[in-house]
Amino acid sequence: MKKCISFIVLNLIVILLFSSSVMAEPEIAAESAVLMDAETGKILWGKNETEQRAPASITKLVTALVAIEKGNLQDEVIISPEAVKTSGSIVWLRAEETQTLENLLYATMLNSGNDAALAIAYHIGGSVESFAEMMNEKVKDLGANSTNFMNPNGLPAEGHYSTAYDVALIMKEALADPVLKEILATKTREWNGTDWQSQLVNLNQLLWQYEGSLGGKTGYTSEAGRCLVTAAERDGMKFISVVLGSTSQRIWSDSTRVLDYGYDNFHKLKLVDKDDEILQIEMGGTAVPVLSEQAVEYLTNKNSDIIPTWKIKMQNLDLPLEMGEVIGNLQFVYGEEVIESIPLVAGTNVKRPTTWVDVYVKITLILLGLVVIALLLKVLIMLRKRRSKYMNKVSKPRYGSSRMY
Repeated sequence: MKKCISFIVLNLIVILLFSSSVMAEPEIAAESAVLMDAETGKILWGKNETEQRAPASITKLVTALVAIEKGNLQDEVIISPEAVKTSGSIVWLRAEETQTLENLLYATMLNSGNDAALAIAYHIGGSVESFAEMMNEKVKDLGANSTNFMNPNGLPAEGHYSTAYDVALIMKEALADPVLKEILATKTREWNGTDWQSQLVNLNQLLWQYEGSLGGKTGYTSEAGRCLVTAAERDGMKFISVVLGSTSQRIWSDSTRVLDYGYDNFHKLKLVDKDDEILQIEMGGTAVPVLSEQAVEYLTNKNSDIIPTWKIKMQNLDLPLEMGEVIGNLQFVYGEEVIESIPLVAGTNVKRPTTWVDVYVKITLILLGLVVIALLLKVLIMLRKRRSKYMNKVSKPRYGSSRMY
């Protein structure tokens, strides 16, 4: 049922009845961290989130994004000899063995296989350097301007860095990719390699333990410390947590506290429902309900009494008007920023009123029609008379002299 505008206004001016006390910020051991709204990219909380740090194996998120964009999941990848010359976490690839690109992506993201990431780089880019250029182009397209990669696996290298904020942007893109999103949420997968037949197991403990977890990516080097980017969705809210430079003892609790801070402190405020009646206008003597084309929700701090205001912008309208036709837009404004803009549509049909011009045109058309009909009848009568004369002439007997021989 359509709601009247008074309900909308009430929604927008009500002071939220929550405790005025603000929950303390999460206490974490990590050097830098950030909490992002995965839908809008809005930063909800941060600690040194723009500080450049080594991202370790979180790097592999971009490796996967580039591989999915440039390659085909069913590509048969012949493992380069250079790919197996690496250290750290590996899946024991053998030079010249063949794996699909899809298998290598799972090995890279679940078991954090450094050799699998290198195999992808050589297959897609031809070299580590060329593939790193693709990675850097990708992150710049995402707005991650404080990030630079030198390799596909995140092993220590001069000039290889990112920030908690940039990592959150990268994770936001990863969640928007259906293939990578599914990989990140996979807990286990069978692995059949030449030298190693086993089960890939996702190293992200929060995927197993945190309610609503969507997965993520772990990372560790002595330089980077313990790192984790992860996401969760519940209560209609999707959050991204990034923790860089934590410790082995605190990495999971750090990430949990960041996510909990989001779910404990924020909620979605319904600003307008689909088909809410925002106002009425008069067109051609008819009252036209102006309806919202879609629902709008706004993520806000539970303890805040500041909510968006709204502005209505109507188009210059002419009749006739059709139900569902866009006739304006409704803007929601927070401070100086327009946070949402949705179309407003007509809730009924309105015909163009009849004018003397319409009457004149209609009469003229009728008269012209009658004239045309009269002319056609006259032509038909003339044709019929001519045919009748011709038939009479043809059928009349002829008399003349005849001779016999």
